[in-house]
Amino acid sequence: MSVIGVDFGGTRIKAGIVTGGNVTELRIMSVPADRLLAGILDRLEELFHDLIDQSETPVNALAWAMPCVVASDGRTISRTFGKYDDCATLPLFDWARERFALPLFLENDARAAAIGEWRYGAGRGTSNMVAITLGTGIGSAAIVDGRPLSGAGGFAGNLGGHLRIPGANRPCICGLRGCVEAEAATWALPEIARESPLFADSPLSTAERIDYLAVFELAAAGDTLSIEMRDRAIEAWAFTISEMARLYDPQLTVLGGGIMAGAETILPRLRDQLGEGFPIAAAELGDAAALAGAGDLTIVSPSMTSSENQIHEQPTDPLICSGCGREAAVVIDGSGWCVDCWHERGSCCSGE
Repeated sequence: MSVIGVDFGGTRIKAGIVTGGNVTELRIMSVPADRLLAGILDRLEELFHDLIDQSETPVNALAWAMPCVVASDGRTISRTFGKYDDCATLPLFDWARERFALPLFLENDARAAAIGEWRYGAGRGTSNMVAITLGTGIGSAAIVDGRPLSGAGGFAGNLGGHLRIPGANRPCICGLRGCVEAEAATWALPEIARESPLFADSPLSTAERIDYLAVFELAAAGDTLSIEMRDRAIEAWAFTISEMARLYDPQLTVLGGGIMAGAETILPRLRDQLGEGFPIAAAELGDAAALAGAGDLTIVSPSMTSSENQIHEQPTDPLICSGCGREAAVVIDGSGWCVDCWHERGSCCSGE
C-alpha cells in the first residue's frame, strides 16, 4: 500500500508517494507568509490529486508530519507553535474524506522523522532509540520497546529542545529560560553572536547570515568568537543527548536536521564531550526522514493506550475491513479498516 506523505516545514512543504519507506514523485511548495493552513488547502488538494494520478500503486491514506504536538490518536492536535496555528480548528478529516475518500493520519514532525530513521535509516534493528533534530529549532522523539513514545497528550519525548541547562539563563521562545534551544538552536545564534564583546572584531559581524555553517567555517579558520560559539553548541547538544539517554535508555541516539550537514566535524567533538556509553550516529534519510515515517503512520495504532501504539507489519494478502467486509484501506492494531469505518471508529476518541 502507498500513502501521500506530507512534511509541513516552516518554509517548505514536501509531499510525495511513500511506499515502504521509499519516497517517489516528490513535490515541494512554499509556505504562505501567514503560516496558516486554510489558505493553501486548495493548492494541497490539487497537489494530492496529481500525486494520486501519478502513483503506480493505489493510494490508501494521507499522512501528515506537522510541527505541532499531536496526541497518540493520530487526530488530536494538542498545541501549535506559530506554524499552521489554525490546523486544530479546521475539519481536516472531513476534508480528506470528502475530497479524496481517504483517511488522514497526523503526527508530530520530529516523531515522524524518528519513525523513519528507526524503520528505514540509522536506527534500523533497534527497539530503543532517541532521535534529535538540530536545526532552526531542536526537536526530539523516542522509540521505547519497539513503539514510538507519545504519552497522553503527545508531548512525551518531544521536549528535548526545552531541557534546561544548569546555569544557563537565555530566554527561550517557550517562555522559560536556559533551554537548549535558547542556547544552541540556529534561531538563537544571531543574538548570541551580537551579545558578545568579540562580535565587532569577528568576521561574523559582516557575515550575510549567522548560522552554523558560518560558525563552523570561521571556527576552523581560527575566529575566537566562532570557536566559543561552536564549543558552546557542542556542550549544549551533548547535554541534550546525555539527558535524553538518561530519560529513555536508548541503544542509539540518531542526530538529524540541517546542522548535521557538518556531521564529520560535529560527531567526533560530541563523542569527545560525551565519553563512553552514549552511542550516536548521523541520520541517514536526510529531508526524507519525516516523509518515510509518515508513510508508516497507517500501520501505527491511533489508540490512546501506549501498549497498542506500536508498528504492525502489513499482511501480504488483500485486507478486508473489520467493520463492513469491504476492501480495507489501512491497518490499525493488526486489523483492516475502510475509510468510512475508520472515521466512524476514530470519532469516538477525537471529539468530532
